Amino acid sequence: MQSKVILIVGPLLLAACTISSNYDEAIARSTPPGAALRTEIVAGAKELVYDPASIRNAEISNVASLPDGLQGVCVRADSKDVSGRYLGVHSIGIPIRDGKIAGGKLDPSLCNLPDITWHPFPELERLSES
Repeated sequence: MQSKVILIVGPLLLAACTISSNYDEAIARSTPPGAALRTEIVAGAKELVYDPASIRNAEISNVASLPDGLQGVCVRADSKDVSGRYLGVHSIGIPIRDGKIAGGKLDPSLCNLPDITWHPFPELERLSES
């Protein structure tokens, strides 16, 4: 029985190490986001954020590329909810396929990795001016 557990758990642990290693490598090779991606994210925020004019403390991460071709970027910011209160800073992980945004996930753990490089994202804070 013990050998069966080792045979099952062993490959899972090795797979977890490989995934972690892939993310570490992707973060190490990540590059600053380009203007086109920033513009696309700002356009999306206008549609998705309850009060886009209230966005503050916005930052965007470098773009990471995984071996399978998927790319990803994280954005974090604070904004107001329907009652007019600031929610606190939250992040969204944004997958990119073939150069286009392909969804998003609120507060993914990947966006909290300590090695991520962050940049100010003033374009997102300027939605009140548009």
